[in-house]
Order: sequence, then structure tokens, then C-alpha cells
Amino acid sequence: MLTSPPALPAVSSLDFGQFSEVVNSTFCQMACEPEASQAMSFEGELCNTRLDRIHLARISSSPLLAYRSKQHIGQVSGSASYLFKFQLEGDALVQHRGNSTWLKPGDFVMCTTSDPYELRFRSHYRQAVLAVPHELLNDMFKAPEDYLGVKMCGSMPTHGLLSQFVNSLVMRIDSLDADIIQRLEANVLDLLVTSLHAESRGRAVNHSGKAASQQEQITRFIKLNLHDYRLSVDLIASAHGISKRYLHLLFKQEGISVSRYIQQQRLSACHRALTNEELRHVSTTDIALQFGFGDVSHFHRCFKAHYAATPRQVRMQAFALADSARH
Repeated sequence: MLTSPPALPAVSSLDFGQFSEVVNSTFCQMACEPEASQAMSFEGELCNTRLDRIHLARISSSPLLAYRSKQHIGQVSGSASYLFKFQLEGDALVQHRGNSTWLKPGDFVMCTTSDPYELRFRSHYRQAVLAVPHELLNDMFKAPEDYLGVKMCGSMPTHGLLSQFVNSLVMRIDSLDADIIQRLEANVLDLLVTSLHAESRGRAVNHSGKAASQQEQITRFIKLNLHDYRLSVDLIASAHGISKRYLHLLFKQEGISVSRYIQQQRLSACHRALTNEELRHVSTTDIALQFGFGDVSHFHRCFKAHYAATPRQVRMQAFALADSARH
């Protein structure tokens, strides 16, 4: 999370060692690697200011790779922040939460300090970075994590307006009085939330079809992996490159939880196997284990609650009917 402004001029030429140190003390623990051909001639600039509850920074440098790993995250405790990265000059490749996108001037993207991310700058660039505490944005906008790593295009009116305002503000950090900057926080946050709402509405136009397609893919994935005892919300979200929050939302619209859906599918698969004459020789325990139930006692309880009969009763009834039909 951004700290208080470091003791350096508002615009200062930094070599790589100085730049890396200031980036770590200003933003969060991360690694910086200059382009090999420009390591000796590397130049960077950084200044930042605190508004009231949020921080705003301006940063530029020679070509650079910067990334925050799980190891970096584990080194620091404390509250996390959303980092809004506004591209002002040059371009940037941002990889975060399974998303990979190129930013051009006017575009911006949201990352979180609680997850790994990577930034790659192929040439000299300039960015503005706005840091907003998780709890602050979560109170103002529902499910911001659904937009992590997603490019907000400057060509979209509300995104462009926010980007221009931040650009104008960050270029005047050096000359604006501290009390003026703090008063502008409300304007920044209002535009930010307005921009996120606009992105949400834009998604809603094709959300229904996209969500249906995603749910179809996910339910197929679940049915194909019932045998995997690791099948869980975490595994499914990771496999499809979506947040756990969004995964829960997809199933909530169907009136069922993800875990409950998995359990129902496993019970249905077990019921089909138990009533399949060709599997008479397979024990109930082996069938339960085959479809992901690691605890056989738990399987029996769930099965009886769902079918109002024990696995043995269901099996005996099915085979009795089959034998009777043959005679």
C-alpha cells in the first residue's frame, strides 16, 4: 500500500537502484528488472501524495519489468489496496487474475496488492497510480474484484473522463496545496465509482448470453471431474480464470450454491451407478469413492437425505425390478 511521500523532489532522476528502492517503499513489495541493454543508462522518476484516504502517484522510467509475487505478498502484513493504473504515455502489458491486456494512453486497469501481478513496459512510459483501500471501495461499489485485470478503455466516455481528470491532477501534484488535493478526493472517488458502474452496465448488455455460456462450460467441467476429490470452488474458478465471487454469483442466479451443485451431481452419478446392472459387482464404497466422496459415512448420510433411502435400499429395489421384468 502507498506510504507517505518519500523524501525526494517531486520530479527526480533516479538510477535503477534508487528507483527500485523508492517503488518498494511507495507502492508495495515487488521486483523490478530493467531491460538488459539499458540497465546502465536507466532513468526513473516518481512522486506521490496522500489525499485523505487514498494515495496518488506519478511514475515513469526506462523500459522495465515489474512484478509482485506470492513471496512479496507474504513478506508484508496489513490492509490491502486496489491499485488503479492509468496509462499516460507509452504502453504497458498488465497480467493479473488470469487476464492479460495492453494499455494505451487513456486506458487504465485495476489490480490488488493482495494478489500477484506483472507489468511490462517496452519503452519509456508514464503512469498515474491511484491506491484505494479495499474496505473503502468495497463500501462504495459492489464486487470490484470482478474487474481486476480488466482493461478500462479510454475511448469509453466515462473511462476517458476519469483518465483525463487523474492525468490533470497528477501533473499538478507539485503545485497544488495539500488541502486542495485532499478536497479533490471526493471528486476522484465519485468519478471512479461512476466509471465502474458504466463498465458494469456495458457488461450487462451481453452478460446474460456470456454468463449462460460460462455456466454451461462450468457445469460441464464439474460433471467431467466428479471423480476428482479436489473439485472445489477454488479449483473451478482457477480453471476458468474467474473470481470465486463471480462463480458464486453465476450459481446464485440458479438458486443453488456451487458446493451444493457439486454434491448433487456426485449423488446423481452414484445413483446411476448403483442402479446399473453392469456394475452389480462394484461395491457401494467403491462407487462413492469413484465419484469424489472421500468419507463414506458422509456419503451415506447425504444419499439418504437426498433420496429418502439408503444406497443399499435403492440398489436392491432397482435390481429387484430388473429381475422381475426379465421373468
